[in-house]
Amino acid sequence: MSSEKPFSSIESRINLFPTVMLQGLLYFMLLAAFAFLILLPAYGIYKRGIEVMIFPALLCFPIGLGILIPSVKYYIIKRSEQPSKIIVNEVGLLYCNKKGEAVNKVLYADLVSSGKDFDISTVNTRSSGIIPMLEVFIASEKEGSAVSRIEMNLPLHVVRDRYTLFAHFLKGISTFRPDLKIAPQVFLNYFIDPETWQINRKGASYLFLLIIAAALLTCGIIMWLVMTFT
Repeated sequence: MSSEKPFSSIESRINLFPTVMLQGLLYFMLLAAFAFLILLPAYGIYKRGIEVMIFPALLCFPIGLGILIPSVKYYIIKRSEQPSKIIVNEVGLLYCNKKGEAVNKVLYADLVSSGKDFDISTVNTRSSGIIPMLEVFIASEKEGSAVSRIEMNLPLHVVRDRYTLFAHFLKGISTFRPDLKIAPQVFLNYFIDPETWQINRKGASYLFLLIIAAALLTCGIIMWLVMTFT
């Protein structure tokens, strides 16, 4: 009988207050776009006539619809289809919706060598923000291998334990794919102790406070702009 401890499964935890703020800000901006780009020009046509408001309406309506239609479709109509939970277990990384269906996944079995010194690394992009993305290579029928960049984020949710999820996924790679080499910089970027796979909470908490401060500053600037120009 094997005494080897089974690989545990962990799930993402949501930070409620920042999530409520983020969702509230989005819905406020959608309502503001609807009011200023659709309702106001329509009211202007009703009060002042189509001849006077034709050019403002031709400018505002396409912009408003271009913003509202895809946003409402993605964030409201198809909300139940969007990932709302991240799971890291013995098969890999799973992004699941509210129905428990995996809408996206990165499996350990699908990972391949990068052909470089290290197979698993991190990369900073314009969309990655402060926390870098984890870069892996996945088997592809067309190209042999394809780059996949991983974020521990969910639409309209602030994930509390992103570093823990990264650490557990990297532990899974080390356990199930020991043939793949992880760059030392990965452990530094995610505050991971490679011996214990635990997170350096002090460094992670400091970065989290910086993210919260940046988010609050952004919200303050948006509110100031709205109050100034309305």
